[in-house]
Amino acid sequence: MPRDLDLGDRAKALQQLGVNRLAHAAIVGVVKDVLPETQVGLLVGSRQWPLLAARMDRIRDQGGPALLGAHLARLQADTLWKDGLSSTTVGVSWTRPCAP
Repeated sequence: MPRDLDLGDRAKALQQLGVNRLAHAAIVGVVKDVLPETQVGLLVGSRQWPLLAARMDRIRDQGGPALLGAHLARLQADTLWKDGLSSTTVGVSWTRPCAP
């Protein structure tokens, strides 16, 4: 992670994290295919998007768009986050291992 990463400058942050324009367009395309439109807007528009896009780019590099789509679909199917912000829910979501 670059020490001077500025999430306020999305284009620069994506570049610093190694996500080029073509990769970014592919990632956004997969996200649009898997998630509901309202969630796509919230996700892609979030300040942390460059960090998420970099992680998604690594997943896509490892297994192609299908692996990224399957990963997003699995996250979409996980409804633990809908239970609210109790300490148990937060603890579960942060301790749950992520699939590569």
